[in-house]
Amino acid sequence: MKSLSYSLTGQSGKPPQDPRTWKAPIPRQPAFAAPGRLRKIAMLGGADTTLQYAPWHDLSWELWSHSSCRHRCVREPDRLFDVHPETLWRNPEKKTWDRSYVAWLAQNHIPIYMQEHYKDVPASIRYPFETMITEFPRGYMTNQLAYMIALALLEGVTHIAPYGCHYSSSSEYGPQRGCAEYWLGVAEGRGVQVLIPPLCDLLNKPHLLYGYQSHPEGKRDPSYSFCLGPRELLTPAEQKAQAAQQAKAKGLPEPTESAPAEIIPLKDGGDRFPLMKLPDGEQPALERANVFDPVELIRLHKAALSLTTPSETTPA
Repeated sequence: MKSLSYSLTGQSGKPPQDPRTWKAPIPRQPAFAAPGRLRKIAMLGGADTTLQYAPWHDLSWELWSHSSCRHRCVREPDRLFDVHPETLWRNPEKKTWDRSYVAWLAQNHIPIYMQEHYKDVPASIRYPFETMITEFPRGYMTNQLAYMIALALLEGVTHIAPYGCHYSSSSEYGPQRGCAEYWLGVAEGRGVQVLIPPLCDLLNKPHLLYGYQSHPEGKRDPSYSFCLGPRELLTPAEQKAQAAQQAKAKGLPEPTESAPAEIIPLKDGGDRFPLMKLPDGEQPALERANVFDPVELIRLHKAALSLTTPSETTPA
């Protein structure tokens, strides 16, 4: 089974190296990806620990991969993704981990979803951002996996499995973890079977059920202690300054200390918020009874539950 379908000029097979003589490839659409049939998509990241479990030799699985981990793939991916801005991936001084990336893009023949279609990247396909954001208006997209899952849901999918996607809280990708788990939950909520490979703790950290297992002998399990890097530990003063800076950047007033709540006594109706006036000048039942004391209200309620007669519950 060929992993790709090409549209070439005058020949078939592997596309020539000169991008001027061939057109962009069409992403593979398996014959079994149809209503009532399975469509399984493995989404690949760069963490070798779980990437080894990817279904390389099972052709019933499509492989969607981060372009940055293409060289780790045992089987050629069906689609690649790179939604980074052009100003990043074109500059080898910024994309220091892959300085030959632009040259590779010019020769690449695997469909790659990017922010735009670029003439010097013949395999590039413009990501359908407008369609996606219309279907998912929350717009919680902080990693490549989110864009993969959203596109899979738009096209139709029955099984999703992330391989090599950890978003460990102790790494630079930690802030992206919540988004990854959110989109896996969105997929599962839409009836998609989400498969998590061994050694991956997405949707399973902490693994103990809160309340039922999280506090053995009344003490919180260490797995519920979130570890922060030294640069993320801020003093209260630093937290306040950071909050003020964020508010200023968003054009919001600077946060202030919240005033303690004031407890308003409910006696005699003096300080109580005025009740809405009823038609024809009628008074609410409590106004007629002249009862505003919560203790008295509780007594009346208990009396009503014990089927006490009204004459016994009406205050003098």
